[in-house]
Amino acid sequence: MEPKCLMILLLITALLLAPISSATVAPQNTYSTFVKTSCSSATYPAVCMKTLLPYASAVKTNPFKLVNVALTTTLKSANATLSTVSQLSKNKQITKWEAAVLKDCIGDIKDSMSEIKDTLKAISGLPKSADKRFVISNAQTWASAAITDENSCLDGFSDRKVSPAIKKKIRNSIVSLTRVSSNALYLINHLTV
Repeated sequence: MEPKCLMILLLITALLLAPISSATVAPQNTYSTFVKTSCSSATYPAVCMKTLLPYASAVKTNPFKLVNVALTTTLKSANATLSTVSQLSKNKQITKWEAAVLKDCIGDIKDSMSEIKDTLKAISGLPKSADKRFVISNAQTWASAAITDENSCLDGFSDRKVSPAIKKKIRNSIVSLTRVSSNALYLINHLTV
């Protein structure tokens, strides 16, 4: 085959395949744009985008799926926070006060996790519910309660003598958790039925 014919054949093949590749990119861009737009006014937009953009192709443009992913991500964050606090509570060098505060914090995080699970249950029942506003209201209540429990953990550290190193680790972990929780609540608050 002549080089000129080979070039023409390659060009035709490239042109025929171009619409296929751009067709698969277009929905992905649409999905990413949906997540970015949904996160743009969230309580913590940068955190929202960082935690939810990886799920854009699963969420597509479905706000209920986005809320579900946000809550699942929040539950993972709560689990990581619980692990951090539990590790600190096992340290033999902590004081009695620190042990008591960490124990309370573990209870607060477990309560938060339970409320996040209740929020997930409420949201999962939303599509079948006859009273969608009631379901969303319940989800808002559970998500708000989870945030309150997360903040209760931090409150325990403000009143007692706890080492700065422990305070910093707990604070960083709890702040990270409350940010994803707040974003999930924001997304719930903006569901339309």
